Amino acid sequence: MIKSEIKANEREAARLFVRGMAAARGGQRRLAAVLLSRVVQLDPQHEMGWLWLSGVLDDPKEIAFCLRSVLAINPHNERALRGLAWLKSRQLLQDDDIAITAPLACAAPVTPLAASAESPMGGAAEAPISWRMRAANAFRRLIPTSAPLSDHAESWWVGWRHARQEMSRARALLWSMPVLLLLLTLALNYALRTAVERNEALIAAELEQRMSTAETQTQLMNNADALSSDVSTILEAELAAEREAAILAYLSRLEEPRARLRGAVESYRNATSRPGGSSIVHATSAQRLRDEIERAYAVIAALEPPEALAGAHALYLQGLEMELTALDHMLAFYRGFRAEDANRAALAMAEAARRLDQARQVFDQQQAELSAEKPLPHTIR
Repeated sequence: MIKSEIKANEREAARLFVRGMAAARGGQRRLAAVLLSRVVQLDPQHEMGWLWLSGVLDDPKEIAFCLRSVLAINPHNERALRGLAWLKSRQLLQDDDIAITAPLACAAPVTPLAASAESPMGGAAEAPISWRMRAANAFRRLIPTSAPLSDHAESWWVGWRHARQEMSRARALLWSMPVLLLLLTLALNYALRTAVERNEALIAAELEQRMSTAETQTQLMNNADALSSDVSTILEAELAAEREAAILAYLSRLEEPRARLRGAVESYRNATSRPGGSSIVHATSAQRLRDEIERAYAVIAALEPPEALAGAHALYLQGLEMELTALDHMLAFYRGFRAEDANRAALAMAEAARRLDQARQVFDQQQAELSAEKPLPHTIR
């Protein structure tokens, strides 16, 4: 029963220690002192509870008592040793204070109640009961009172005042920023208005100067308009002539590969239309035609078409690509005699013929328009 009660006290002490430590870190010293006092009442062997309690008290005697209690539990605790040394160096403890605040674990005798208590088996009770009694009696004087502030509290007050001064300076700086921005905006506005007024004065002077010669300027503008209209007419005529010359040059360069293609197609038709021809002859003729189309494709792709024939040029190249694809399917048919290869070749050849016909119509139309007799630009009156 006693052991279970001790464990319950230890658990409650651990819970209160966490709350007391949080209150101390949050600056609530009085609340932290109350919570930590209850911690060491429940568990007098709580080393960190005694140590944290010494940090939230103000009376040097009570601080020394807590530090000595820490040393009674752990004689090698460096923080407790440094705290006692600091109190002695500040001469905050007298010899009688040292005797009064001796560690509870070493100086307090066993109370008669604890010594006379017996266990259910008739033996003497164990020591934890006397520890709780002694801790309860000793900690009645550890509750924070209205004692004068120690050097630690005074240093906290000085730090708080310094923090308030820093906050005041920061607040003054924040309030001054809008004023500085306003002054900067006004200065920029003034500089901008000055520049605008100066530019307006210069423009007005220039307009006055131009007004004095308005008639001359009007006459010059009329003459310039007439001249520009004549020049634009001449330029348009010259540009049209240049476009026609570019189209003629392109068509003349295109005619040679087209003529070779026509000859290759005619040779292929003659070779494949003979009765009794073998598949080897047909495959050889198809390969020759494919090689000729590939050479013609390379020559035509290297040409730079004029803007008016760019679409027809691309369409013609697409038709040649489709013919190459159709011939590839045809050669595959001659190798394996599969019906799907023949169908693919027929479809590709039909699409190639459609695109080539569209491109030929554009080429023939341009050739017919340019072949008609037109008067030269310099003879137009």
